[in-house]
Amino acid sequence: MKRFRVLALTAAMALAFSGVAAAKTQPIQVILNGSPVSFAADPVALDGRTFVEFRSLFKELGYDVVYTPATKKITAKSNGRTIELTIGADAAFVDGKAVPIDNQLRTENNRTLVGVKFIATLSGKDVRWDAAAKTVIIEDKGPTAEQQAAVFALLDKVVAAEAASDVEATVALFTDDSPLKEPIRKALEEQRARVKTKTTIVKKEIRSYSAQEVVLTTVEESVKIGGDGFYPNNRSSVTYTLHPGANGEWKIYNLQIGETAYTNVPELFKQAAGIPAEEEAAIKAVVEAQLAASNGENLEAYLATMFFDDSSLKETAAEQIKQIFAAYDSKITIEKFVIADYNGSDKATVLFQALNEVQVAGQTVKARTTIANEAVKKDGKWLLSPSALQLGVEQL
Repeated sequence: MKRFRVLALTAAMALAFSGVAAAKTQPIQVILNGSPVSFAADPVALDGRTFVEFRSLFKELGYDVVYTPATKKITAKSNGRTIELTIGADAAFVDGKAVPIDNQLRTENNRTLVGVKFIATLSGKDVRWDAAAKTVIIEDKGPTAEQQAAVFALLDKVVAAEAASDVEATVALFTDDSPLKEPIRKALEEQRARVKTKTTIVKKEIRSYSAQEVVLTTVEESVKIGGDGFYPNNRSSVTYTLHPGANGEWKIYNLQIGETAYTNVPELFKQAAGIPAEEEAAIKAVVEAQLAASNGENLEAYLATMFFDDSSLKETAAEQIKQIFAAYDSKITIEKFVIADYNGSDKATVLFQALNEVQVAGQTVKARTTIANEAVKKDGKWLLSPSALQLGVEQL
């Protein structure tokens, strides 16, 4: 299952209110091929353009830079290009050819600044402005049609492996050094034992391309088409980082699941699993105990409702929950509850809808949140996973 995981139930609830506090002024960022660029001084907006400290930008673009104070001249050299700029001049020189500067080189507060789009464009990059994120995005020029087809062929292999329920074929699409290779294997073995899914690539775009790395984004729709396990249908944005494999074909080094919308939540409440009444009551009791501990901000009681694979995870959970208790004064009430999956002995999936009332900055804010969580029976006692899946939230 493609899952957006948040640590512990209260954290999932708190996400519903993350936008309530007053927003701080958002700084301008510069992203180069998916990675943020750090500057000696923050980027600034001047006359509708973004200016940055020149030396850091040239370095990130692959240049060696020399500044000559006597002539106020900047000389930037890379393997394929030389750019020369002089403060106060009307033109820059790119490989000896004059290009109008158009006031793209300035001195502000004793720092020499350059127009980020001007320099990136001269360097052969694609540049765009994301107004909502206040971010300048610089990317390598896109691939040829043949190179693009080779990248997209990977997605075809991913879909084909899923259709065949072939875990090893999917794992083989990851690079040998991918940190996700073994976790993906384990997750797919568990999922495909009980659920068959179908993924459709709705949208695909190569965001950056080089011989060493490709950043590929997609919008994917995944639906359950078979099996008796729990699986919420979803539409997700996915960012793949691809590296070339030993045979030159693209493979997945990393992937990140971005925004996810779950598309069949009401139907999930109709898919109650067959489970003995006493087991269902015991699971519901631990969920209610966790909510009571949250409402009472009782950290010890809250942690007692969960199982942890190691002490470090418990410490992380404790610290996160402690911070949430300090930041939010909340009251959570269950409105719907169902056991959506049960393996017949010691594992179950809990699905419930809760009303959450939170005091934030003197206001009472209400939201209805749908949560899925795993319950495991250990030593005869049902406990909840420290990771809860937020399937939906509705501001009221």
